[in-house]
Amino acid sequence: MARRDHLDSRGRSGARIALMCAVIGALLISGCSSPLSLPEQPEPAEAIREDVETIFGTLYGEDAVRAVLVQQHGELVYEQYQESTAEDTWDVRGVTRAVTSTLIGIAIDRGLISGVDATLGQLLPDYAAVLTPETAAIELRAVLTHTANFAPMSEERDIRGTPADLYAQPDWVAAILADRAARGPGDGRFLFSDPGTHVLAAVVAEVTGMSPFRFADEVLFDPLDIDTAPLWEERFTPDGDPQVLLQEYQDAEGAWPADPQGVNLGYTHLRLRATDLLRIGQLMLDEGVWDDEQVVSATWAVQATSPVVATVGYGTIAYGYHWWVDPQRGVFYAQGEGGTALVVDPVRDAVAVIASEVTIDDPRGNHGFASATAVGLAALLLADLSEDSR
Repeated sequence: MARRDHLDSRGRSGARIALMCAVIGALLISGCSSPLSLPEQPEPAEAIREDVETIFGTLYGEDAVRAVLVQQHGELVYEQYQESTAEDTWDVRGVTRAVTSTLIGIAIDRGLISGVDATLGQLLPDYAAVLTPETAAIELRAVLTHTANFAPMSEERDIRGTPADLYAQPDWVAAILADRAARGPGDGRFLFSDPGTHVLAAVVAEVTGMSPFRFADEVLFDPLDIDTAPLWEERFTPDGDPQVLLQEYQDAEGAWPADPQGVNLGYTHLRLRATDLLRIGQLMLDEGVWDDEQVVSATWAVQATSPVVATVGYGTIAYGYHWWVDPQRGVFYAQGEGGTALVVDPVRDAVAVIASEVTIDDPRGNHGFASATAVGLAALLLADLSEDSR
């Protein structure tokens, strides 16, 4: 069940991307070969270390990677940090979407939302003026699965404020809803949309009466012992200085910037530790349970990470509720531009995290270590583990 934010590394050499895919593909194939083909099988940690060295010795972008973690049966099997420590937080980019989705699930569990068939008209009454009858009837399920025809927007942006057409708006949600009304209903097929994900964050804010970050801190991060204090959630405003905001963001620990109305960016820029991502992955692997507490319902955890809709342009990869699902590899995952991946393998009862840093002076822009490569590496490392016997 692996899904990809796979908006690949645009502007990069196609030959280099092909090389990356070939190398990872070859390693994945060799990792799945019969044990009889090798005279000895190294311990998982050693096999993982060898694979990391092989990948980084062959591909570009490893200098952006700050953490590689692999956990099985709730215990760390492999942990590596590069120019960082376990306490450092990073912009997890598109992995943020999986957190936003989980907040929707918790809101449903608590009766704040009736279910995924609730409509935007019911959930966003403050935006009635910009909702047409057609957009008011859009169900939450369609927004969660990117089938509601909200405008596509790649992660080829950074916190400095591009694309300007959204960051310059005085009310992002109103602008997104108005744009969707103008676009029409579409054909109901998968169309990946960050603006649509931001609408989910607005729903969380509306039904809880607090920012998504504060709700997450209370109902998700605190139960998982994820420390986000002090919460940094400064707002983008049309007349603000994005460079000042950028510096403050980089200096913050737990952080999640917000739009002018205080709705945190549902699709990106949440800052967390690599170990925090490991906890989120373990939570979903264990069907919403953490330390004997049902943080999010098993119904939601299973549904969100199972194939709900087919994707367009992503091969056999399917999509759940803001989690990608790869039936061939048997994993589900979240990923972010710049090389961050959270990959969960239920068969092996394991989770892998790749966390990377993207700096504003990186000539490669937002890409660094490509997200698709990070997912491939994480899946490869998980394949070094034995299958769960339980």
